[in-house]
Amino acid sequence: MSSRLPENVDPRRLASQGATYSGIVNLDKLDRLSEALKETSGQAEFSIEFYRDNRKRARIKGTVRAELVLECQRCLGALVLPVNAELDLAVIKVPEEAEYLPESCEPVWVEEETLRLLNLVEDELILAIPQVPRHEDEVCDVDWNTAVGDIQAEQEDDLSDDKPNPFAVLAGFKSDK
Repeated sequence: MSSRLPENVDPRRLASQGATYSGIVNLDKLDRLSEALKETSGQAEFSIEFYRDNRKRARIKGTVRAELVLECQRCLGALVLPVNAELDLAVIKVPEEAEYLPESCEPVWVEEETLRLLNLVEDELILAIPQVPRHEDEVCDVDWNTAVGDIQAEQEDDLSDDKPNPFAVLAGFKSDK
């Protein structure tokens, strides 16, 4: 296991060597992930192993653990999402190779000879974020039934006001043929 984490690695060479890396990275150092977080404090812990499978393909296995603080899209409060992601990747040179991989693994396309190790960690964390992060109904600060009732009441008030109808002018253009 390496204590020094290289910026870029050759996954094929590392797979032949059976290299492993583990470490901790601050979430604020992961730029793409930081954009999706409400708070960027915290760390992600990872462990990555390179190896060759029985077909001599370069493979990457590992784990990524973190607690991400997201913004609940219902109440806009902080939502803590624990992430415990498992990596099972196969290194490919061209997209067509992905068709021949086992269903249990995902392709990682490495056109050049190297890839950025922290990108693997960041990608797994980004993939763990739900499309619409929100608390469970019983935990969220917003009473959804009350909020919907308030909106309906506002809409009814808007309809009952003595405001002129914005489409009344169009009635004059209507022909009575």
